[in-house]
Amino acid sequence: MKANSKPPPPEVLVRQFAERHLLKFTDLLKREELAIRTTSIANILVNAAYAAQDDKNLADPAVGLLLNMLHRDFEHIEASIVAFVTGCGASAEVIARAATESSVNILYIVAGDRVQRLQAYFDHYLMGVDSQVEKWQAQIRHLSPQEAAIHKLGAERRRLATDALRRFLRSVFGNAKAPAWPKTIAQRFEALGDTLAYRTFYARMSSEIHADAEETLRYFLGRALNDQSKLEAMALETVWMTRFLIHYAVSLFLKASIAYAESYSMGDVKAPLKTALREIEKELVEISSHVGAGI
Repeated sequence: MKANSKPPPPEVLVRQFAERHLLKFTDLLKREELAIRTTSIANILVNAAYAAQDDKNLADPAVGLLLNMLHRDFEHIEASIVAFVTGCGASAEVIARAATESSVNILYIVAGDRVQRLQAYFDHYLMGVDSQVEKWQAQIRHLSPQEAAIHKLGAERRRLATDALRRFLRSVFGNAKAPAWPKTIAQRFEALGDTLAYRTFYARMSSEIHADAEETLRYFLGRALNDQSKLEAMALETVWMTRFLIHYAVSLFLKASIAYAESYSMGDVKAPLKTALREIEKELVEISSHVGAGI
C-alpha cells in the first residue's frame, strides 16, 4: 500500500520539532538533527501508510491500537530529546528507557499473532490492577473506620472499572484465552532473541529510573580525586552516554515502526525507514567511541 506523504526537508523537521515543544532553534538542538529527523520521518510515513490501508487490514482489531502504541512511543522519544537539549540528561535517560520498553512491547506483539498478543498485553495489565487492588484492600484494616470507608469506596470503584474494561475487551476480542504475556521485560527481550541488549543497554538505562547510586558515586570519586580535568572528563562521558542511550531508543523505535509496516504490508515505507535505521546505527558506533571510563 502506497504512502502519499513525503516528509519535509531535515531543517524543516527540526524547526517543526522546536515549535512543537516551544524550544529555541539553537545549535544544540540542530546537533540532534539525526535523531529528530529519523523519528519524525518514521512517524509521518507510518501515519500516511495507515491512512492508505484497505478495509481488510483496517478490520484487524490490532492495527489501530498498535499505531496508538507507536504514537506513545514517538512521544517518549521526542520527550527524551527535549529533556537532553534542555539540560536534563538524567531525565532524558529515564524517558529513553520508557521508549525502549514501549518499542520492545510492539516488536513482541507483531512478531507473533498480533491480536492474541495484544489481548495478552491488556489481560496482563488488568491482572496487575487486580493484584494492586487486593493489596490496597489488605492495608485498609490498619486504618481508622473513617479512613477505611474512603479507601473501601476507592478500591471498589477501581474494581468495578477494571471489570467494565474486561467486558469491553471480551466484546472486541471474544472470550478466547490468550497466551500469557511475558511477565518481565527480560522475557520479552529473550523472545525477540536480544537478551544481550537487555543485559547491557537496558540495564544501564535502568540506573536513573531506579535512582541507583552510579552517578552519585562517580561524582564522589571525581571530587575525591581532586583533579578538575578528570572530573570534567567524567562529566563529558556522562553526556556522551546519555546521547548513546537516546539514539539506542531511537533505533528500537525505528525497528518497531519497520516491524509494524512489514506486518501490515506497508511496503513503500520500509525502505526509507531502513535507511534511517542504518543512519542511527552508524551514529551509535560514532558515539560509542566517546564512551569510556572517563578517568
